[in-house]
Amino acid sequence: MSDKKPISLVVSDIDNTIADKFGAWGNALDVAMDKLAKLHGRDRADIEQDLLAHVPDSMKHISGPYIGKDLRMDVALTPSLKPTSPEMEKEQEKIFHEWDKNKSKAELYDGVLATINKIKASGAKFVLYTDSRESVCVPRLAKMGITADMIDGLYVLPDLKDGQIIRKPVKGKAEELRNALGDKLVILEPKTNKPNPKNMQRILDDMGVKDPSTAVMVGDNIRSDGTAAVTLGMNYAWQKGGTVIDEPTLRCYKTFCQDPNYKLTTEEHLAQMNDTNRPTEVLEGFKDLSKHYRFMPQSKALEVKAQAKPAEKINPAVMKHLASKTR
Repeated sequence: MSDKKPISLVVSDIDNTIADKFGAWGNALDVAMDKLAKLHGRDRADIEQDLLAHVPDSMKHISGPYIGKDLRMDVALTPSLKPTSPEMEKEQEKIFHEWDKNKSKAELYDGVLATINKIKASGAKFVLYTDSRESVCVPRLAKMGITADMIDGLYVLPDLKDGQIIRKPVKGKAEELRNALGDKLVILEPKTNKPNPKNMQRILDDMGVKDPSTAVMVGDNIRSDGTAAVTLGMNYAWQKGGTVIDEPTLRCYKTFCQDPNYKLTTEEHLAQMNDTNRPTEVLEGFKDLSKHYRFMPQSKALEVKAQAKPAEKINPAVMKHLASKTR
């Protein structure tokens, strides 16, 4: 009999788990900063500090980078970057257009689609669970090619206006996906970001999972994705591949992320690891799920589990070794 763990439910994060987001943000911003510096005839470092100096106080509470979510607005708030001629304005707009196109790329990692198909074909369930707002998440999934029949649930945070939940309009394929999802699209309570055991328990209940050990949470963030799963007795598969950051992204991150609690790199995530969130498996990529788990309907998973030997905890020494490896 295979040593793979029987799994009836896969709960997965989205960004940097099934598709890259940090790399798209970092590489798009890195190119744009070089082009802005050349266009204005200034040192890049000088422009970077100028942009940071004009970040509104109202934005300084956010997690993650302060610059590069809306570069056009960032530049508009920085007086020294105002174009001095129509020609310069046109060239600057080209930079924004290219930045927006590259930043908005949403492509599944290699092997993700095949793995999702394998999960679904087995009779196991597949759920996406994210801290992203609905109006951000649904369009990204549509770009990735995710369809309603590929998932059993999508759990997202709500869009808010003046503290009230709103449903922002989405267009095209995003609207088609939202409509097709129907009741599969679950809007969570405001400000219930991960790690949140209540939200995770809700997912287990909604999917009819009685034994959490037959479910696995997959995610790149050890603290955010792992804590609730471990608390409830689920497996936690750390998508280590999503924490391997390239040079351009790391360069922009170090410059524009002023929040010391925001974690990005493999080493930073490992620094948060303890017995409350320790992964049971480590993946070099999402497709590695099939190396560790046997996907099957819940009744079958419980039957196989009853016959299996107790699972061993992952050795901390192995974690250190894995952290030192490159993808």
